[in-house]
Amino acid sequence: MRQIVVALFVLIFSTSLATAQKVGFGVGLHGGIAIPAFEDLIKDFYNIGYGGGGHLDVNIVQFFSTRLNVEYYTFAADQDKLKEAIAPRVGLQVSDIASSSGGAVNVFIVTMNALGKIPTGSAVTPYALFGLGIHSISLSDISGTTTGGQSGTLTADDVGFKEGTKFGLDFGFGFEFAVAPSVDLSAEFKYVLVFTEDNSNGAMPITLGANFHL
Repeated sequence: MRQIVVALFVLIFSTSLATAQKVGFGVGLHGGIAIPAFEDLIKDFYNIGYGGGGHLDVNIVQFFSTRLNVEYYTFAADQDKLKEAIAPRVGLQVSDIASSSGGAVNVFIVTMNALGKIPTGSAVTPYALFGLGIHSISLSDISGTTTGGQSGTLTADDVGFKEGTKFGLDFGFGFEFAVAPSVDLSAEFKYVLVFTEDNSNGAMPITLGANFHL
């Protein structure tokens, strides 16, 4: 599957080079919150996360661009719910655990997106996007201390969480706001779907960003 993604990247950039007289480039940064859409095993333990990233745009024609997107999002665990889930696994009562930490889900994303823009004749340009790429998902170690002073650590394997780099896709929409001839501000919502083992995991980032046309 990774070979397919690499081939798509090469094809898109080859097409861009072949039409170099029409091509423009841009770079940008974006960040914001992300609503988790995790599998049943872990969905009750996580609320809104945060993160962001950067992107490189290749503007093939006036209202169509490709975007190489690199992002990172992290979702902190609800420690009270985490204690309730972990205590039976280690033969303890919840009241026996004095403190716990860790258990964050971290997602690193590299995707190639196609952006179709809708001309409005104004400073606001709506767009839709669709992308494919690779997603690395991991769980930070969970540490805990008992009321008796003992401490221990559980890894992703210990709790049955499947880490790894997986194929995925994203789709969504956004708006660009021209504030200068070469600068846009943007607001974007998208759904990220990661094809993890047995079940799919996902997230819904809502971000604000700035784009600079080169």
